[in-house]
Amino acid sequence: MSFKQKTLIADLTCSQSVEQVISCHPVGSSQSAQWHGLFFSHYHHFTYESPTHQWTQHLIGITSPGYSVPVEHRLDNQLHQHHYQGGEILIIPTGVSYWSFWQQEAEFSLLGISPQFFEQIAHESIRADQIELIPKVAIFDPLIQQIAVSLHSDLLAGHPVGTFFGDSLATALVAQLLQNHVAWKAYLPSNLGGLPKYKLTQALDFIESHLDQSFTLAQVAEALGMSLYHFCRQFKQSTGVAPHQYITRQRLDRAKQLLRHSQLPITDIALQVGFATPSAFTRLFRRITGTTPKYYRNQQ
Repeated sequence: MSFKQKTLIADLTCSQSVEQVISCHPVGSSQSAQWHGLFFSHYHHFTYESPTHQWTQHLIGITSPGYSVPVEHRLDNQLHQHHYQGGEILIIPTGVSYWSFWQQEAEFSLLGISPQFFEQIAHESIRADQIELIPKVAIFDPLIQQIAVSLHSDLLAGHPVGTFFGDSLATALVAQLLQNHVAWKAYLPSNLGGLPKYKLTQALDFIESHLDQSFTLAQVAEALGMSLYHFCRQFKQSTGVAPHQYITRQRLDRAKQLLRHSQLPITDIALQVGFATPSAFTRLFRRITGTTPKYYRNQQ
């Protein structure tokens, strides 16, 4: 008598669930970032075989640069053999059965997109529901690769600007999947036009009045009566920068004013301009300006 092997269900946001299919702990994850609809984890793994499983998220796996790994995959009952190179991408839609045997040491990142967030952006951008994401093995997509690198950098920096960075890239990631990796070619207008002047003013006023608080891009969009997708795209058309870049710039500008014209401790300034921790503020300030807040103040 033969018994069919049970298919495990893996959830990238639950460490116990992931340990059923990846036998090592991540060397970094976005668990504390609280990005909307997106989760990121990074692994350094030795030879291993994963049991047959399905993910509760749409999963994207990206091999890190500098690795070349022979891999056997069974993706939705189709066997694939491939020698993965750095930057190559694997797409596993939610609910698709997957088994793998990684035959050498490897370093890789996993991006998980909640199906609800994927469908939300699909509905907002192309007015479509139940879009079918295509399973893919060993492809190159430079934009997805760059998004993964940027998310990893944000993770290593301690998420200095809070959720904005991840939320903005999550929207861009889904847009890229919709344009290039779904069962039918989705058309996303490249130029939606900018925000009407009164809505841009509303957005800038909202951001200015909340710089010292924790808020999300979704809350800004909601205040304007817009979808997250259209707000992000049209804000950039109007200002020339993505919302998370504008918010970061405004927070740093306010921090510089406080450093020049007040005697507040730097720890207090960090909190007054919306950074979660003084160390996150200092790291970002130094990366953007090339100097520390203390040195900047002393030079004034």
